[in-house]
Amino acid sequence: MSDYDNFTNIGSLLGALAEVLNLLNPGNSLYHEQVAYLSWVLAKEMGYDNDHIMLCLYTAMFHDVGDIVWENDGSNPFQMTSKLSAIRGARILQDLPGYKSISETILYCNDRWAIHSIESQEETNKKNYIEISAVVHLAIWISKQFDQQKPPLNQLNHICTLADRWSGMEFMPEAVEALLRVQKEEYVWFNAMLNPNALRKEIGIIRTVSLEETVRLTGLLSRIIDFRSPFTAMHSAGVAASARKLAQLSGMTEEECMMMEIAGNLHDIGKLRVPKAILEKTGKLTEEEFNIIKEHAYYTSLIMQNIDGFEQIAAWAGNHHEKLNGNGYPFHYDESQLDKGSKILAVADIFSAITEERPYRKGMSKDQVLDIMSMNVENGNISNEIVQLLVEHYDEVNEVRNRMSKEIGKRYFDSIESTR
Repeated sequence: MSDYDNFTNIGSLLGALAEVLNLLNPGNSLYHEQVAYLSWVLAKEMGYDNDHIMLCLYTAMFHDVGDIVWENDGSNPFQMTSKLSAIRGARILQDLPGYKSISETILYCNDRWAIHSIESQEETNKKNYIEISAVVHLAIWISKQFDQQKPPLNQLNHICTLADRWSGMEFMPEAVEALLRVQKEEYVWFNAMLNPNALRKEIGIIRTVSLEETVRLTGLLSRIIDFRSPFTAMHSAGVAASARKLAQLSGMTEEECMMMEIAGNLHDIGKLRVPKAILEKTGKLTEEEFNIIKEHAYYTSLIMQNIDGFEQIAAWAGNHHEKLNGNGYPFHYDESQLDKGSKILAVADIFSAITEERPYRKGMSKDQVLDIMSMNVENGNISNEIVQLLVEHYDEVNEVRNRMSKEIGKRYFDSIESTR
């Protein structure tokens, strides 16, 4: 077994994922950690095996992904219902290799138990999905009942009393019984409400995650990053495909190429902090707006540094706006401080941005693209060696970028249309 079979661990990945999702939930900065941790506690108490516990954890993390990718900016006169949010989230996730079951479980996370208590006994697969979602449904409700400004134990009895009263109607009885059994375990509630690191520490022991699975999971995360706006709906996918191809052409190992794909998937993770109004502005940004944009590369680096095994990937992703002449951001590294992977990702980012189609413009032609890339080389921004590699294999690199961008773009617009 190689190091790539044990590339990282699930606690570290989910902890970072929670940080990312919480960027869009300023009302409770620990919300996703709390829901995931409580789902884990309840699932363990109910005697679930590791596969079902893992499905609980993923469902807990992604249960509100439909809200995240469709923020109500005032253009839609109707607020999205919880069920519509679940449908949208399921649509986004349903065809991700290895994670199809998540799309099934999040469909039911906002449903009352009484709706499914009879039908859950009919089909084995559907029964499993409904019961997993019922555990997460209770964990979501518990997290939302706690006042973050008050001691958790002083609120716990009231919350458990309400849950017990609604058992069989709002909540699955077995999940409520598990809640009542762990009610007196003080550390559980201290962990859930006061200690965000508990998620990484305790859940991390479940299992390690291979490099191949990490690629799949970060591909899912790249959809969340990009699907907030039609202006960015296919960008990370294009960067990831371009970066992986350029890495392959440059002689990197297959494992390094996979790591480059991960870096491409996550390079814009910090943009979840950036308001959509700035992301979608077609005119020139003001200095104040550009200062906000500059934060995203720093947050990308900050979040990814906390993932076990991601040290190299974090550097590649966090450096994608650095320039060889030292005039980039946020660290102002120069050529001597940037390795090949960082140089590849910087080229892939610019290349993808100017070739992909956006709602307000077509992608640039090959001649236009090469002119811009050459100008950036002349100005000391990006690597001539990597650009020459792109020039020599332009059609090959552009084909993989275009194919992936179109696939992800179609998925985005189909998901929008299917839930209008």
